Amino acid sequence: MTKIVLGTAQFGMDYGINNVRGAIPRNEVFDILKMAMQSGIDVVDTAQAYGESENIIGDFIRSNHSDINVISKLPACGHEEVRKIVTVSMERLCLTSIFGYLLHDFSSYRKNSKVWYELEKLKKEKKIRKIGFSLYLPSELDVLLKSDLEIDIVQVPFNVFDQRFSEYFAELRKRSVEVYARSVFLQGIVFKDYRTLGSHFDPIKDKIKMLSFLSKKSGIPIVALCINFALINDCIDRVVVGVNNLQNMREIIIAPRYGSAVRTMMSELLSLREDQEKVLLPFRWNISSEDMSKQ
Repeated sequence: MTKIVLGTAQFGMDYGINNVRGAIPRNEVFDILKMAMQSGIDVVDTAQAYGESENIIGDFIRSNHSDINVISKLPACGHEEVRKIVTVSMERLCLTSIFGYLLHDFSSYRKNSKVWYELEKLKKEKKIRKIGFSLYLPSELDVLLKSDLEIDIVQVPFNVFDQRFSEYFAELRKRSVEVYARSVFLQGIVFKDYRTLGSHFDPIKDKIKMLSFLSKKSGIPIVALCINFALINDCIDRVVVGVNNLQNMREIIIAPRYGSAVRTMMSELLSLREDQEKVLLPFRWNISSEDMSKQ
């Protein structure tokens, strides 16, 4: 078993700054899922917001009689809609119960906390094994830590640039809350030539350049540097990694082999931290037409 979780946004939608072909073709998705399972990856992460992702995963589960664990996410909704939405997810996934279900929109919880209690009911009915939150801001986690909610999983962005949640990891472990790190490639920004990025990304251009230098200096692929930065953190339980194609899957599978070498570089990688959320959060990327022409 590996700490790696296969992210599936690209299975059902055009996702990522480096994605030039759109959603991955269905037959290739099946090959990726087969390779993932053969390598020991036993959890996939999806959401109703990811286009056809749930349906495609469900087709794979049905046609391959797979028992892979699935985590999906609840879109913004009222509490009276929760049961129906979860049921739709399970029907799409060809499951009678689901490994995990997370609130995908924190503001919906703030507006109506009953959505959480509906998930708790479904957990008690054994329709869902683990429940939790997919978060974007430390301020959201602050609210949860002040509550008495029994949370199983918190999924947060974490990468060599975005280390905002790292200060919370020890407390989450103390409370027996599993930490799932996502966005380890920051939607592909780590692979970009910093010279092709527009002015919006000025705060991290030098850091992207340094990451590339560290990769060349060490002989460790950027994929492996970024994945292991999260994998070797003892307070992180799982690392969600997305793929654009089958070759990406192969690169991800071999990445843990570099773990010991990356551990010796942690001080350099930690120094790449950036706290400006305008460049850390894709939904705040105010990319101009000039910037887009350089993509």
